Amino acid sequence: MEKYKDFWRLIVAIVKKKDVFFNASAITFNLFICAIPFTLLMISIIGYVLSFEAAFEEIMRYGRELFPSFTYESRSGDIFSGAVTLETLLKPLIGARRVFGIMGIIILVVFSQGLLHTIKHVVFSIFEIEDRKHPILEWVYNFFTFGLIGGVFIFFSLAISLVSLISINQIPLPFTDVTIELSRVYEFINIIIPVLFTFFLFYILLRFISEKRMLPKVALFGALFYTLMFEIAKYGVGLYLDYAFSAYRYFYQGYTILVIVVVWAFYSAVLLVLSVIIAKAYRDVFVIGKTLPENPYSTAS
Repeated sequence: MEKYKDFWRLIVAIVKKKDVFFNASAITFNLFICAIPFTLLMISIIGYVLSFEAAFEEIMRYGRELFPSFTYESRSGDIFSGAVTLETLLKPLIGARRVFGIMGIIILVVFSQGLLHTIKHVVFSIFEIEDRKHPILEWVYNFFTFGLIGGVFIFFSLAISLVSLISINQIPLPFTDVTIELSRVYEFINIIIPVLFTFFLFYILLRFISEKRMLPKVALFGALFYTLMFEIAKYGVGLYLDYAFSAYRYFYQGYTILVIVVVWAFYSAVLLVLSVIIAKAYRDVFVIGKTLPENPYSTAS
């Protein structure tokens, strides 16, 4: 029982010491700066396995899974849906730049390093890990982490494609009139795959953005917390937007979608910072077994 008290005390102490909203703002800013190069690079990598169009559809599929779903019908009869938000924003830019080739990938890697560097800085700051002095080693680790993230995208893309290809709703048993219904199985698979994608994506991010200095069980705990809170929030925010979208439309008109995207990106960044903090508290209390003073991480220390 005492450990659980120490766990929550340490979380509160780290939140007070580390500026959660400042770190989340930095991640959100770099997320928007690197969003287009990052997406183009992922499409380029997946494009070597799939076609360009198929790669774009897979990225948009994951984008729709990571974004809260909502629908709103205006008085004029126009229907706005969160499912097409990212595609509407990115397709004109991506369609004009088909990046395949070694030089294109190298250029995009350079632009995409900013996001990974910012997340790494936040993780190192919270876990009190000393940063590497040599920038080349940092680039190598960031590139390796990005390659693993790309591998997660490719694996789940192939898994989804395989499930779609072998889609069988009914299997008749031989010599009987009994058939096995598989529709619910496919519904479960369609629900569980995005959850597994989110979990593995952030487990790899936490594990390797720290240059493997974060223990596997610690990264696992942080990824579980992030996935749970992310899925709950995605569902809750989707329900909220169904009712609040009309108010946003009144104030922001055609920029409403951009406002929603910014708010959701900032929330996701805040959740990432909190997940790292909770992983740090879990490591200190339950893994290392550190005994905490009455005021851990106090400003006087």
